[in-house]
Amino acid sequence: MLLPPQNVLYVSSEGRAGIIAESFEAFVQLVVARPYWLDILKFSAGGDLVEMRRAADVLETTLDDEDEINEAREEIRGALDLPAANDSVGALYEAVAASDAIVRATDGSPFTTLFNRFSIDNNPMLRNAAA
Repeated sequence: MLLPPQNVLYVSSEGRAGIIAESFEAFVQLVVARPYWLDILKFSAGGDLVEMRRAADVLETTLDDEDEINEAREEIRGALDLPAANDSVGALYEAVAASDAIVRATDGSPFTTLFNRFSIDNNPMLRNAAA
């Protein structure tokens, strides 16, 4: 959801919500650079930027066809005249950490942060890829 000050709000079906980008352009940059951005948050160890960077690096190595994905990234950037994101993981961290949006379920309970407690060490496949 695009909020009035141009922030992008993400609301999951699992009761998590937060700002993920400062603008729609920043969101598109994030999706192009890190299509697995939601997994970066899942393996953020509670919002640890170092763990998020570690997860991003490992998740990038698990892509099936890296050349095809990199080609698609360049095509999308070119078609949208979109500059490459300088630090998409850092921008994601900053947006979620600074998120002050409150989303409530139908029963009134607030949604929780998008930072999840897992790290890549909790996932055998990712842990092995990091080794």
